[in-house]
Amino acid sequence: MKAESITEKQVVEFLKLRQQQLREELKSIEVTINAIGQSKSVNFTGERVKNDLSEVDDSAKKRKIAGKALTPQDNFNVNSKLDQKISYALTKIGSGYKDDILEVLNKAQPDADPYKVEKAVAVRLSYLLKNDFIQATKHGRSYKYSLK
Repeated sequence: MKAESITEKQVVEFLKLRQQQLREELKSIEVTINAIGQSKSVNFTGERVKNDLSEVDDSAKKRKIAGKALTPQDNFNVNSKLDQKISYALTKIGSGYKDDILEVLNKAQPDADPYKVEKAVAVRLSYLLKNDFIQATKHGRSYKYSLK
């Protein structure tokens, strides 16, 4: 087998090419991170990177969520999702605090663990409010929730 001699020039060319490939890969990773995190970040040169995808992502989220406000539920179903159970409670009481909603739900499903229901409802109310599925007014440190 014949031995090839590699010159310094070839090594430098290879390393420059590899450097360029790595920069392109880092840019691709940065775009992916921005798309997932939906926030501005710093690239490998220390410069701020503008998240061009955030505007597209925000409008897509708005289209996805639009028209998904909770609808009034007249009947309680133990097997329904938590959103429908919360909607039932809000339909029954009109508007109320988390404790009022929990009272209605605990009466409707007495076999459920009240502690678990409380934690699940607290998290879900926060999500529903943040994503405009329900509305609320702040009273001190708590919210009074109602259907839209």
